[in-house]
Amino acid sequence: MREEEKFQIIWENAQRMPDMEKALFYELERKKPVVGLLMVLLLFAGGGLIYGGRAVLGLMLVLVDILLLGALLAFRGFGPFVPGEALQAASLVLVPMILALYLYAGWKALTAIEDYNERLYVTVFDRSPR
Repeated sequence: MREEEKFQIIWENAQRMPDMEKALFYELERKKPVVGLLMVLLLFAGGGLIYGGRAVLGLMLVLVDILLLGALLAFRGFGPFVPGEALQAASLVLVPMILALYLYAGWKALTAIEDYNERLYVTVFDRSPR
């Protein structure tokens, strides 16, 4: 189901709900920023974006994160490939890129979750006819 269709159904159902049910529905349906940030940390960089509703960008960041972490670990000597000392030292250049990727993913996840929650709030508590 597309997001537009989902919000249209939510709006139609919210028109028949009392205010207390709307508040309860909003609290249960909104996305939690803490969960999004934990998914960024624990499920590679794009996990929080997938949770926040930006699946394509989240999947791209997951793939980039896997590639960067794989390259870092391979160059540091994990796995069957044994690089020389020069390549091991040069692999530390990847660490700032990985940290920047995680910071970017966390920031984008928070903005995606805030956008979703704001749109959900407007949809649930909106009284104007569509």
